[in-house]
Amino acid sequence: MSADAHGWGGLDDGTARQVLEEALAAASGPGVSFADVRLVEAEEERLYTDSRGELDERREHNAGLGVRVLLDGAWGFASGPLDGPDAVRAVARRAVAVAASSSGLARVVLPPREPSSGTWSVPVEVDPFAVDAAERHGLLQRVVAAASAPAEVRSVTAGLNAKRQHKHYADTEGARQHQHLVETGAMLLAVAADGSGAQRRSFPNSFHGNTAAGGWEYVLGLGLEAQAARVGEEAVALLRAPQAPGGTADVVIGPAQMALQIHESVGHALELDRILGDETNFAGRSWVQPEDIGTLRYGSPAVTVVADPTVAGTRGSFAWDDEGTPARRQPLIEEGVLRQVLSSRDSAARYGSEPTGAARADGWGYLPVCFATNVYLEPGEGSLDALLDRMGDGYLVDDNRSWSIDDRRMAFQFGTEAAWEVRGGKRGRLLKGFSYGGLTPQFWGSVEAVAGPEEFRAFGMPCGKGEPKQWGFLGHGAAPTLFRGIATGVAG
Repeated sequence: MSADAHGWGGLDDGTARQVLEEALAAASGPGVSFADVRLVEAEEERLYTDSRGELDERREHNAGLGVRVLLDGAWGFASGPLDGPDAVRAVARRAVAVAASSSGLARVVLPPREPSSGTWSVPVEVDPFAVDAAERHGLLQRVVAAASAPAEVRSVTAGLNAKRQHKHYADTEGARQHQHLVETGAMLLAVAADGSGAQRRSFPNSFHGNTAAGGWEYVLGLGLEAQAARVGEEAVALLRAPQAPGGTADVVIGPAQMALQIHESVGHALELDRILGDETNFAGRSWVQPEDIGTLRYGSPAVTVVADPTVAGTRGSFAWDDEGTPARRQPLIEEGVLRQVLSSRDSAARYGSEPTGAARADGWGYLPVCFATNVYLEPGEGSLDALLDRMGDGYLVDDNRSWSIDDRRMAFQFGTEAAWEVRGGKRGRLLKGFSYGGLTPQFWGSVEAVAGPEEFRAFGMPCGKGEPKQWGFLGHGAAPTLFRGIATGVAG
């Protein structure tokens, strides 16, 4: 069997089951208390075009397996592509050998777990891989043309992406799982420039756009063509906009910026492996300590944050994580008090708690590590206009332009693409160069109110973690949120 010899779907269910059982058999033996196997087939397509009219289209396909072995209390891991009849047994035996060479390190004891088995698929109306090339190319070309209309717009980039995966999982406790994941997304970025500098606007989110668990229907629902002209015009308007002032101000932060705020100052800070020190030499630890769980005041009573991989339609959605733990909704912060953290089976065992199902891996070639899933700020009530009226004077900001946060997830600063002055509850002038900063607990403690469910938006985001570095994809969301008295104009 060769990963390159077959296209998508070449790894049928019968073959997958055979590979899983063969790998588990090869990984079992004296001293082995646990083993699991992930067999992943993945295909990804990306299409970009820009103001020059050039098309960059790529499709990648791979299939392989990763095997974990717990031998005499020490972990071993190995992975490899499906590139021959002996590949499966060779990978499993290599995992056993790695575990044997790791003896003497900290001993791992996994608590008992009931095996969970079944199948699960992302609901898809229109397969993004079946959409005609002319339709996809035509959409991007029309979007670029509309955003490029103003003379000051110097560059526009638009893109589409889609990914599908078959994830097969089995372990020596009896779990047998099969998940079919489909993700689809789009992005638009316009940059305007004149003698005074350059400004940019993005849609539907900055940097990588937005991606959801679903099919082509998600892209059509974004309304890219309808938004493209506004995106270009706002990039030009920012060139002439006044500089946002610094000081202390009340601010309503929109959902796109809130998604990154949640990711950096809540999601990462509440990863248990980071709290226990596993990420110290790469991306830092957390200001949260293990003994804080259950008592720490993280924010104001208006702040309730949940982790919920069972929410449909977002990139952090699944039925089981990458070590077979069933997905479930759980509160992380309730009315401002820290109640739970994000954990894998290993980190939860070291802390002495139940795993929360946050072990994720970047395909078959990597060990699962603790990644956020869908982490959301629960909405409050009322519209955005009602929230602005409640604020009175201040600023409405959204869409990230830049960010920085320290290695404890404590001190941070963010810049936004756009800001609007608000006077008497009414949105006024567009401002450029807005930034704000703070310390995590004080910042979340300044939340006065969150708008209602009708204003809630979710965003799929990529995240890098671990050594060797791997990418995880997750979901964050919020409704517009009112912060009182935060520091603005902090970016240099």
